[in-house]
Amino acid sequence: MRFSPASSPPHLTVTRAVAWLLLALGLLGLWRVWVVQGLPLSVDEAYYVAWSKTLDWGYWTKPPLIAWSIALAREACGPTSACVRAVPLLLYPLSALLFFVLARRLQDNTLRALGAALAFASLPLTSFYGLAATTDAWLLFCWMAAMCFLWEALTHQPKAWLGVGLCVGLGLLAKYSMSVFGLCAFIALLLPRWRHHWATPWPYLAAGVALMVFAPNLIWNLQNGAPTLRHTAEISAAGGGYRLNIGSFVAFVAAQWVIATPILVGAFVASFWASPSPAPERAPRAFLLCLSLPMLAVIALQALAARAHANWAAPALIGVVMLGALQLGHRRVAWAAVFAFNLVFAAALYHYPLLVAKPLGLQASKYSDPFWGLRNWPDFIHGVERALALRGPAPSWRVASDDRAVLAQLQANLNLPAGAAMGWRVQGVAQNHFDQRFPLTLTDTPVLLVTRQAPEQVLRDFPQAQRVGEVRSEAIAEAALHYPLWWLPLTPGQP
Repeated sequence: MRFSPASSPPHLTVTRAVAWLLLALGLLGLWRVWVVQGLPLSVDEAYYVAWSKTLDWGYWTKPPLIAWSIALAREACGPTSACVRAVPLLLYPLSALLFFVLARRLQDNTLRALGAALAFASLPLTSFYGLAATTDAWLLFCWMAAMCFLWEALTHQPKAWLGVGLCVGLGLLAKYSMSVFGLCAFIALLLPRWRHHWATPWPYLAAGVALMVFAPNLIWNLQNGAPTLRHTAEISAAGGGYRLNIGSFVAFVAAQWVIATPILVGAFVASFWASPSPAPERAPRAFLLCLSLPMLAVIALQALAARAHANWAAPALIGVVMLGALQLGHRRVAWAAVFAFNLVFAAALYHYPLLVAKPLGLQASKYSDPFWGLRNWPDFIHGVERALALRGPAPSWRVASDDRAVLAQLQANLNLPAGAAMGWRVQGVAQNHFDQRFPLTLTDTPVLLVTRQAPEQVLRDFPQAQRVGEVRSEAIAEAALHYPLWWLPLTPGQP
């Protein structure tokens, strides 16, 4: 493997490379801003918006960083979906800038660092998740920043270990899979060239800083029955325990080839059979492998034992893409194919109805529309809004449900204040954020219950409830939303 057989063109200074990268990121950003304005919020995004209305050190299924950042974005520019998605729209470009910084430090070749950063910025992974306000945006940014600090700590500046600790702590406040970074760093410190760091206080100080930053979330979990930790364990086991799942493993591996671009993943794999690297290049290669292979192995085993979504190993793809890009060298045809694949994928994803569905005569369905899960919610929300408007003005609106997706979408899109969306504990115990923080209570304000529960169940808990119709949304027939509506009595026992 050769990181730098040829130097960068003399006219391509670091300043010019950064300028070109900023221009490309700006154009990609404007494209994505245009696209997200036409996309409804997903259930998870709406759920995080609901959290952002009650700031805390933890929430039912995730640590707090995503909720904090959404609260800041909504405060800065308003409650629109575009403002909610300002979080990924800013963090993914910042991650690409850090990608360039690290690639430039690992090799003395500005052109290749620029190419690698542009490839990362346009990956199918970043094209898809760059539209969504999810925990992955913060996870990738914190992982990327921690990698930059760790390289400095290992090779130049021991005090950079403190930056590693800070980034790992913040990453843990975004998503618990940041903990795998600790495993990666541990493996790197086992290598002979970096083993001497064990004899210094810096790695231990970094661990202490990470723990200090993360500690409030741990304390919150202990005080609230550990819902986030319990949920993480449940989704890892896919709700049905661990068992051999070859299909899940194959699907996960195939997905990595797509979301990280087939040519770059192929180049990464080919690097294992390339000629041995010269001595100056071995440390960067070892570093990238230590920061990617452990995460890939952990999530691949998770996929084999239960299930794993394609994005769960996203931080590992930083090292995969960087090594793959470095392996491609100056092969112009290969680079052209990389960018062609990435841009065609993004165009087909962002403009699917125009570029794919219409020419092929495809009808909208969950099997043909990449955003099928979002399509039914606008009509559903408008239907509930009409029912609420018939009863009173917006400030008096209160809704309840046993379905966290319904409550999240209504609170986010109708901009209901905290406490106006309440969880109905059908099973008697909390099942989500709304059940936990805002259980259904009846006062002197009417409550609209939106539920698919049988009428017998509704009337058993609320004998005076009155059914007032049903909301139906069938933009995507296979995922149609049919929800009966009930007005609940003002206070228990009253009509």
